[in-house]
Amino acid sequence: MNTDTDAKEKLEGLLRRLTSSGHTVREVSKKPQVYSIDGHLVNIRSRGKLRRAAEGDRQFWYSVAFSVLEKVQWVIFMTTEADYFVMLPSDLLDSLKDRMYPDRSAEGLKGVFDIDWDQLEIVLRGGERVSINDYYQNLDEFSFPA
Repeated sequence: MNTDTDAKEKLEGLLRRLTSSGHTVREVSKKPQVYSIDGHLVNIRSRGKLRRAAEGDRQFWYSVAFSVLEKVQWVIFMTTEADYFVMLPSDLLDSLKDRMYPDRSAEGLKGVFDIDWDQLEIVLRGGERVSINDYYQNLDEFSFPA
């Protein structure tokens, strides 16, 4: 199956599940992909292609546009399983942007990093790892932090 199709299907499934669980979901913009979920502005990122790290961990690479971090409160990164994701505060990602890999196609405008789903860590330039365990969400118990 095509990588883009997998990512699109994951996104559509998440949005359907949020709506069916009673959350109010509204698309705010297509580019950048921003949604209002229960009144919170959220960018949702999904990937269809998994890679195995040398250690055997499941990792996906993601890019984030620095300009979107100024527009949203949260960025959701979808995991390999439909009911789980991480929801990171945009200010956390903003604090890490100087340590992300540069995006060659948009240098200075985007940062690139891996998420190690087995360890629940962001993998930054030079192998630096930042725990995101506190931001791991189960869709059935999803709510925004107070």
